[in-house]
Amino acid sequence: MVTILDSGLLEHFTLIFSLIFVIAIIYGIFSMGKVFGDNKGLHALIALVVGLLVIMVPDITNIIAVMIPWFTLLFIFILFLLITYKIFGATDSDIMSVLRVDNVVIWVIIIIAIVIVIASFSNVYGQKLLESGDGETVDADDTASIDSTASSSFGSNVSATFFHPKVLGMLFILIVAVFTISLLAMKTKA
Repeated sequence: MVTILDSGLLEHFTLIFSLIFVIAIIYGIFSMGKVFGDNKGLHALIALVVGLLVIMVPDITNIIAVMIPWFTLLFIFILFLLITYKIFGATDSDIMSVLRVDNVVIWVIIIIAIVIVIASFSNVYGQKLLESGDGETVDADDTASIDSTASSSFGSNVSATFFHPKVLGMLFILIVAVFTISLLAMKTKA
């Protein structure tokens, strides 16, 4: 059955999307950083060569293919957030002053980007590392319990680890500690 939102055809263009993504990122970094001066031709040539080298390694292409939709969602969310602020009367100088003074917004975006990168790496390399572990093999029809990490599925192992009561308890204690430290470190207004 064919639907409007079928992305099966787009999967064949993963190499092209990855190539364009890498070329755009490398070219943008070189142009903004003025790495080789204002020579845009050299920036484009180096970006093209790096892009071609990247798409020669299938694992890197898979990592980029996992990252692109998540970074696109992050970009769209930030764009809608900025549009919402502008609708309610914020100016460009207001938004820039908040970004210059309050580093929390920048750190949140950086942390989300790091989580996306780590999730992409684990999506590509997780099962491979699971299979090349300590030599113990687990049957595919494993009857391990839900809380066990002794299954052959990387996704179920990750979810069993993150939602284990000890890990959740540790996260709760860390969150309480962060809020306690932030409340104690606040400057009192006198």
